[in-house]
Amino acid sequence: MTHETWDVPGANGASVRRAIVRLAVPMAFAEVAGLVVLVGVMALMGRMGEEALYVRALYLPIGHLFIAVYVAFGFSNQVAAAISRGRGRPEDVAPMAMSFVRMWAVASVVLVAATLLAAPLLADAFDVPDASRPDFVAFLRWMAVAELLQVASILCSSSLRGFGHAGAGAAVVVVSAVVQFAGVALLGLAAGMGAMSVPLSIAVGAVVGALLGVGLMRRHGLIRFGAELTRWHPESVRHIRSVGLPVATTQLILFGANFGLLWVLGDFGPRVIAGFSSAVTLQFLVLMPAIVLGSATAIVLNQQRGAGRADWLPGTMHHGLAITVGVYLLVSVVMWAGSDLFGRLMTDSPGIADQTALYLSTVGLTYVLMGPVLTSLTVMEQIGSGLLAVVLNLVYFAAIVVIGALVVAAVPEPVALYRTIAWCNLAGVVVVLAGLHAVRRASRLPAPTGPAPAPVGGGPA
Repeated sequence: MTHETWDVPGANGASVRRAIVRLAVPMAFAEVAGLVVLVGVMALMGRMGEEALYVRALYLPIGHLFIAVYVAFGFSNQVAAAISRGRGRPEDVAPMAMSFVRMWAVASVVLVAATLLAAPLLADAFDVPDASRPDFVAFLRWMAVAELLQVASILCSSSLRGFGHAGAGAAVVVVSAVVQFAGVALLGLAAGMGAMSVPLSIAVGAVVGALLGVGLMRRHGLIRFGAELTRWHPESVRHIRSVGLPVATTQLILFGANFGLLWVLGDFGPRVIAGFSSAVTLQFLVLMPAIVLGSATAIVLNQQRGAGRADWLPGTMHHGLAITVGVYLLVSVVMWAGSDLFGRLMTDSPGIADQTALYLSTVGLTYVLMGPVLTSLTVMEQIGSGLLAVVLNLVYFAAIVVIGALVVAAVPEPVALYRTIAWCNLAGVVVVLAGLHAVRRASRLPAPTGPAPAPVGGGPA
């Protein structure tokens, strides 16, 4: 076990900015690695034959349900770990994670049972051909089991991030993802196992990630084996209710909004839909740093809350937003000016590339506001204002889909929807103001309940 001193940044602006960047960089690296592995697995399956890729494509919508569960537990645990650091109580981190494991076990039983029973019904709903039906049902059932095995690695990673060891948390994510990719490449492609290599590789990656995560938590003094490890933390329920459920709901809203936008563009043909999908995929990568910066800012905010320094919260939020604005001033210009180049990079089809470029040239400059909007929403989700974030997300996406549908009906061109999205992005300044208000409100609330915080800057961890 190592010995170190913890501190809670906030005494000056430079320490806050350094803390946010120090957290955000490894977190961003882990997110990019996870996305690259996801794309890589799809590419590998594309070389296993059309059947494997078809089965995987059918699973993707169902996978969003498991993603919602991941983020609910992962972010809830991350918030709890950040507050524990602020209190100067590393001994609370592992027991809190174990409390989440208990709730995860209940959720897993329900989800696995539901998936096992619903798999044939989902095959009917997706009109899966008889020849592919057995493979799809088996793949779905085994994926449900494999996905839910990832609890230990997810909770270890979020514990490390929340306590301030973002590099160690990123290592858990990256190693687990690399093992998954290698498993699919070796078992699925080289050994001819096909699509069923995916759930097996996920399970193996989960075990490896869990072992690494436990080892890193032990190294940083966050696991102390004994009776205290299994102590139930009632706070875990509150974190799931105030953080986990809103975050999961947001994921489901995003899922529904994507379907709605594709429905609005449905009459324009496959090239437009493919171009829009390519642009949105690229947009997800472009906007990911804003979400990471929001999460890093929220970690610092929750550390300060745990330390009883609520008066530091508004200043920290301003610093987090300032970093985001600086990043997206550059990003928005690059995406707008390079829209044609990015369109050609995404596909070798001129028609699809033109549609991708049209979206980026229309929406690109508004990323300068979308970045701070996503940072603000992520912060709200993690400081107890999750319901407000859900409402704002719902209003935003409902406005885009509904107004976009009306505008496209009046002006039957894809660019009409893209301009609607751009105007809604500009209106997102309201979300930034709401985020600032939520942080100011949190700064007037009592510190989170629990053991008294240790003096800021003191104590061996």
